[in-house]
Amino acid sequence: MGYTQYDLTIIGGGSAGLTAAQVAHSLGARVLLIDKERLGGDCLFSGCVPSKSLLHVARIVHQAQTSVRSGLLAGDSASVDMEKVSQYIQEVIGRIAINEQAYTTGVDVAFGKVTFASRTTLNLDGRKITTRHTLIATGSRPAIPPLPGLEKITYLTNESVFDLQQLPASLVIIGGGPVGIELGQAFNRLGTQVTILQRATCILPREETEVSEALTRLLRTEGITIHTGIRIKEIKQAGPKKIIILQQGEQEREIAADDILIATGRKPVVTDLNLEAAGVAYTEQGIQVNDYLQTTTPNILALGDVLGGYYFTHVAAYQAGIAVRNALLPFGKKKVDYRVVPWCTFTDPEAGRLGLTETEARTRYKHVQALHFPWQEIDRAQTENERDGFIKLILAGKKQEIVGAHLIGAHAGELLGEIALVMKLRLPISAIYQVIHPYPTYSSGLQQAAFNAYLQSKNASTNRKLIRTILRLQKYYP
Repeated sequence: MGYTQYDLTIIGGGSAGLTAAQVAHSLGARVLLIDKERLGGDCLFSGCVPSKSLLHVARIVHQAQTSVRSGLLAGDSASVDMEKVSQYIQEVIGRIAINEQAYTTGVDVAFGKVTFASRTTLNLDGRKITTRHTLIATGSRPAIPPLPGLEKITYLTNESVFDLQQLPASLVIIGGGPVGIELGQAFNRLGTQVTILQRATCILPREETEVSEALTRLLRTEGITIHTGIRIKEIKQAGPKKIIILQQGEQEREIAADDILIATGRKPVVTDLNLEAAGVAYTEQGIQVNDYLQTTTPNILALGDVLGGYYFTHVAAYQAGIAVRNALLPFGKKKVDYRVVPWCTFTDPEAGRLGLTETEARTRYKHVQALHFPWQEIDRAQTENERDGFIKLILAGKKQEIVGAHLIGAHAGELLGEIALVMKLRLPISAIYQVIHPYPTYSSGLQQAAFNAYLQSKNASTNRKLIRTILRLQKYYP
């Protein structure tokens, strides 16, 4: 490192920190990026990248096993070499890690243990560093629930599951959120007998009810066992098997499996930074910030998973731009705006969401319209035999502004960007169906759904009456 004094020091080399470093350097700041041991963070090594790589392999296996319906003869002959699957995942991680090196061009990078000595001073393995501003982007780690007996057995989390060299014959996943559902489907398709245990009454409880129910049916059709509304009473080891004793209503049941995967959410990494020395307030739920991402010490900002709330790479990247701007510019500070935050669960089919549920919308708006459009009416979906799912749009007001969107279907996540742009600009639904979309694509299905919403609107009814009147008049006055 050429400097011991910086305009901006970033603690944490994950998605939030890397994006912030690139943005800050592009604005001319002297930037130091610090991480404990390596750049890339959870998303690269144990989150988005490896999980989507595993899902890709699982999808190929599934297609091979079901390809006979399309006239091929592969049948059930596909077999899985977990060691090679793991090798493929590591190769993908390596390629993306190389791409991410561009984020640190012109940025000083250091590794080691860092703590605050004051609001402008950091200690890096005993070395003193002064900085005008600091961004804290230390990310999150798996949240491990206090289940009776869990501490006495070995178990998997997203930080260890991608290192498996052998495919477990059976796997119990505790947690029915996105991580548990994605990995559950992937391992099931690879050949593992999968059971998902969920404390809530449904999987993906943050999603619209119809989406959760549809995905539950699809996963059960594929052979995944799903138990909801359960309470785990004890976990223990019995020879090579792990035993989970659970209560479901009045019934007590016992499940045995070769491995257990804990997928019960994330928790911010806020300890071991000596935040007290800098006057930064925090709880176990994350660092406290205002709408400008400033902590209780204004020249120290925080972003990404360390805030709790939205554990998404794309939200962290959005926050990075705002945090850097607010740190470096003494005027024109910008607030974060979470009104339009898309997210997607990358099962097959994918489940995507933007904005409000129908119930939430009806409590906020007087005029609400909910439109359902079946995925099977998308021609591209028919050509690829991807007919499961639907598009649900929640519209409000006479302008038919989109206030919520809920999708389940093949490549559903790819449609969220267009909807997010329309919602961000507060455009009416007509902004989608009046734009020419390429055919046949899944995006043309979104155009169809938007046009169906118009056909059911008061505007369409008014226009029909007007046209009928004009036609009647033309009949008498040629």
